[in-house]
Amino acid sequence: MGNVEKSGMDKRKIVFAAAFFVIFVCSASAAFSVFSIPLQNATGGTASEVVLTLTIYQFFMSLFGIISGRIVDKSGPKKLMYIGGLVFGLGWFSTAFVTSIPLLYLTCGVIAGAGNGLLYNPSLNVALRWYPEKRGTISGALLCAASIGPLITAKAGAILCDRFGIHGLTYLGIAYFIIIWLVGWKMKVPENGWVPDGFSKTNQNMTNAQVAYSPKEMLSTKTFWLLLLLFSIACTAGIMMIGSLSSIGQVQLKMTPIAAANLVAVNLLSNLCGRLIIGKLCDKLGELETLAIIFLLTIIALIGLSFSYTLPIFIFFLIILGASFGGVLVVFPPLTSKTFGMKHSGINYGIMFFGYSIGAFLGPQIAARFVNTANGVQAYHLPFLIATIVAVLGLALTIVMRKIIKKPSL
Repeated sequence: MGNVEKSGMDKRKIVFAAAFFVIFVCSASAAFSVFSIPLQNATGGTASEVVLTLTIYQFFMSLFGIISGRIVDKSGPKKLMYIGGLVFGLGWFSTAFVTSIPLLYLTCGVIAGAGNGLLYNPSLNVALRWYPEKRGTISGALLCAASIGPLITAKAGAILCDRFGIHGLTYLGIAYFIIIWLVGWKMKVPENGWVPDGFSKTNQNMTNAQVAYSPKEMLSTKTFWLLLLLFSIACTAGIMMIGSLSSIGQVQLKMTPIAAANLVAVNLLSNLCGRLIIGKLCDKLGELETLAIIFLLTIIALIGLSFSYTLPIFIFFLIILGASFGGVLVVFPPLTSKTFGMKHSGINYGIMFFGYSIGAFLGPQIAARFVNTANGVQAYHLPFLIATIVAVLGLALTIVMRKIIKKPSL
């Protein structure tokens, strides 16, 4: 029995490493922005037409996240990694040869987005199944890959773009394909009945017996819809301001575009640290309690940023916002599996992930519509106020959810 447990412990480390690399690659959309101008030149499209690709990408990522979740729950993840790696790599590779906006939407938006959906949620959920005793910590550690990825892929993309123009995407597509195929074959779910050394098998079996909601059953609960709303609110509040960082820096702090770009790096680094800390908080305090802390820190950060006109103070509150917002995606995978069970966790979290897509769509739209450049350095005061109100609503809903989360059937 001891050898079996040791073998399982070794396997889960390998699965964790494989999932880390897959999620790292799935953050590839960060490299898209550096190819924006070459893509405009190649397709003849405007900046807004080109950036719409990311909205399409996000939608198909969420859609295929649901499909991939069902496949993992039924057949396991290994074949899915091969197929997803091929589709994902092909999407980015073929984007290097687009000549029109519709073709860009197809290659990068639909194909690459679908490939991402086949990879991201399954790799995250499979890894979490190997760590029932510390799902929050592992969720945070894995999502650090999504913070590191943009730092590296954006830099690599900038170098390739500078040297090869739009054709630099061929090298990215090939690299994504190779990396995923190199590690994807190591992805597998634990055997039935396996639990890590020191973890109570009795408690695990009781939990699995008591909580095992199918997707249909989950969708019929009020709890799911409230959690989806909560996920959307949490993402909207953060993305509203994070997505406009460079512009805010240029307007509010009168920074140059190059200097303002450094704010993005500060956000990514604080995002990474926040995910590690918040993951551990989930295991110690509980997911909803941690989410309440996230909203509280977000409110403080947004209020502070709206009145920050010097760089040191702005960076101080930006670190708080980046760290707290980074924890949103850490909280919801273990929260979903704890609320609705592990049996169908692949497809259930795939459905729940649509909350992120809703926030990713609404946040930038709200920020863009309510900015008032006529107000000078105070141009973003109203977007900051709206984001703060959204975060307050999220905090209130979290408090309500703490009272009903133990009864998903309500």
